[in-house]
Amino acid sequence: MAQSPEYPDLKWVPPKSWTNANRTKVDLIVIHTTEGSAHGQSAEDGAAYNTRRTDGTSAHYFVDSTSTVHCVLTADQAHCARAQGNRRGIQYELCTRASSSPSTWANDYHDAMLRRAAKQAARDAKKWNIPVRHLTVAQVAAGAKGFCGHYDITRAFPQDNGSHTDPGPNFPWSRFLDMVRAELEDEDMPTAQEIADAVWDQQFTLPDGRKVSPQTILSWMDAGELDTRKQVLTAIAALAKKDDVDEAALAAALAPAVASLVVASLPQGSDQISQDEVTTAMETALRNAFAS
Repeated sequence: MAQSPEYPDLKWVPPKSWTNANRTKVDLIVIHTTEGSAHGQSAEDGAAYNTRRTDGTSAHYFVDSTSTVHCVLTADQAHCARAQGNRRGIQYELCTRASSSPSTWANDYHDAMLRRAAKQAARDAKKWNIPVRHLTVAQVAAGAKGFCGHYDITRAFPQDNGSHTDPGPNFPWSRFLDMVRAELEDEDMPTAQEIADAVWDQQFTLPDGRKVSPQTILSWMDAGELDTRKQVLTAIAALAKKDDVDEAALAAALAPAVASLVVASLPQGSDQISQDEVTTAMETALRNAFAS
């Protein structure tokens, strides 16, 4: 299969029918169910069917437990939620049935499918500035931005004469949206490799004259050698006093040196940390970093 031109890590299977809309605004991520098979090849099968079906139906994505297949660019309109839903939303077809029971939605296949859908939905939500919240029918009708089901589209726009009720009454909205939020939080948190990449070409001079590479700095951070860390921070402080400060280099230098202090300042033993707690931890870390 070809690669998606929008998300190159995804498979790309364009459908027979779609609208070249070139949208600059998207309000909704709309969840559907295919009412078909539910196995590790279902996404590919659903996308393939849309390349040959003659009823004008299509979706932006098909998702099963092992694959996310991209079919329509998010700036364009897919055809599976009538006029208003198509115009406003990004359409996600989950390979299962709307009649699925709560226990079915919790089994291994469905859990993997939901996590895969949440990962892509987080990317689209970030790209189109869509808040992670389940909208009421009234909010959908009023043009609010967020997540909804096909059933919400049906009820919000009766003038479109829709009849679909997917993804069904047992769809685990709270659990799914928590998965999306977790993906967004993970995406915003830099990995060790990203930190390393940001400073890999930098060289730093310690007060004793030694030239230090980013690789060495990261190894010191991992080893928790506090005295050496203070030397690095002292060198960074000296750099900051220069008249012609390279702000990008300074920011890159601070990243590995302060990261461990920020983590150490975060509340321990909590699965969820608020933005205020993160901000406080960063302020504490910076104060501690330059205290000496």
